Amino acid sequence: MADIFDQASDYEARDREAAISAAVGRATWAGPGPDLIDGIPCCAECGEPIPVARLAAIPGVGLCVDCAE
Repeated sequence: MADIFDQASDYEARDREAAISAAVGRATWAGPGPDLIDGIPCCAECGEPIPVARLAAIPGVGLCVDCAE
């Protein structure tokens, strides 16, 4: 029979896996892709270049942070 510490550990592991799955789901982009201006990915709404770090975090994102908010 599992003691309370084993139960708490199991609960924590399930909660962590659910949080990771939710975060992965949020990291996908279902909207329009970026506009390419002279080969540079730019926001589909305002036309400003999308930072490389944002493109790495959310592949295919088509909006800058300001327009996405």
